[in-house]
Amino acid sequence: MVRRIVIIGCGVSGTTAAFYARKTDRTAEITIVGSETLPEYSRCGLPYAFSGVVPNLRSLIGFDEDFYEHTNRIHLRLGLTATKIHSDHQLVEHDGEDRLGNELAYDSLILTTGAHPTTLSVAGSNLKGVFTIRTIDDVEHLADYLREAMAKKVAIIGAGLTGSEMAEALLLRGVAVIQAEIVPEILPVILDPDMASIVREKGQEHGVEYHLQSSLEEILGDKERVVGVRISGRTHDVDAVVVAVRVRPNTELAKDAGIQLGESGGIRTDDRMATSAKNIYAAGDCIETFDLITRRHVFFQLATTAVRQSMVAGINAAGGEARYPGSTGVTTVKLFGLEVATLGPTISMAEKMGMNPVSVRITGSTRLSYYPGGKDLTVKLLANPNNGKLLGAQLVGEEGATLRANSASMAAHLGLTVQEFAEIETCYSPPLAPVWDPVTIAAQALLKKLKPVSAQPPSATISGH
Repeated sequence: MVRRIVIIGCGVSGTTAAFYARKTDRTAEITIVGSETLPEYSRCGLPYAFSGVVPNLRSLIGFDEDFYEHTNRIHLRLGLTATKIHSDHQLVEHDGEDRLGNELAYDSLILTTGAHPTTLSVAGSNLKGVFTIRTIDDVEHLADYLREAMAKKVAIIGAGLTGSEMAEALLLRGVAVIQAEIVPEILPVILDPDMASIVREKGQEHGVEYHLQSSLEEILGDKERVVGVRISGRTHDVDAVVVAVRVRPNTELAKDAGIQLGESGGIRTDDRMATSAKNIYAAGDCIETFDLITRRHVFFQLATTAVRQSMVAGINAAGGEARYPGSTGVTTVKLFGLEVATLGPTISMAEKMGMNPVSVRITGSTRLSYYPGGKDLTVKLLANPNNGKLLGAQLVGEEGATLRANSASMAAHLGLTVQEFAEIETCYSPPLAPVWDPVTIAAQALLKKLKPVSAQPPSATISGH
């Protein structure tokens, strides 16, 4: 009997799950139901297509429909929204009706319903010229509006990853930016304030006007169109507003079906990506992820996490056997000419979880001092004083942050102590890498704070937390 696999959601998670299900079961009947009219595309690429760095929004689309339907025999049903799961009868209802009706029967169901941006309940939030950024349509509508309004200045509410990427993208389009953030520093989820300030200062050099520890009180309009904002008592003339405060997992469908949600608000899964309902799996931005570092279930919105989870879900839904070990949450972004890469909790987050991390911050160079072209790289490492394990890493510099974060992520994934991490040998060549890598220097300095050691770390600018 042919296995019927239904996948709800046609983002990177749904597509990955479908492709791995097909690799596992060559005869299965696989159907993807997607609420957007386009097949899977790179959401991470949206700011770069908006700015013009990527010349065409449609180039973000991964595969054309023929690749799904004919090459992989995956049925796409786009522009349809799943409205109800009948887990007892193994049926999915969706809006709209075609020759196949409005129900789909399944033997295995995979939920990749993603997440949605949050709006703000302030006066004027329904005015024309207020946007969130999540889809290609969102970006196209924003671009069209800016042209129509001949916009000169935009307010961005929120200075996390999306807000910061959009600030840079707007500047590249020649639009001035003011950016409000309710906490004292930008990028608060991934960076401690001392590291975030490096990025903020670069953003200010590029023209971003920051308003920290500030909240949006009202969006001002004239004839239903945005003309300004009031932020913490001050009025600013702007032509549009981009709200980038947070995203929340799309769990309504799962919740209505009686599927268990976790402590983070996402769908709870086991390491096979199975939910609490029989034959139903979930992956991507709609689920909570096991954090290998903090040993807690958290909400990561990362494409790398999503595709690994979806690979496991697709294999298991098709009758295979795969396990997902969890994530370190390693993240990278390029902003204002700087690479920013992080993993693990910030100090404030760790303290809220009852940890009292030991940390160190150093600034080293990506090359030897005598070789031209070296760039400063600031590295901050966190450790658990109870067991000496690496707890987190934050790296900011013009080059080299991302690959070094990958090595730190590997160390955290393996549960290495700072001692073990500091002992890892790294390569050396004057044009490429120094004898003592900045991350190694930071690890050696952190080790000194954890326990006395005889070896002194190589010279670098060091500051402890």
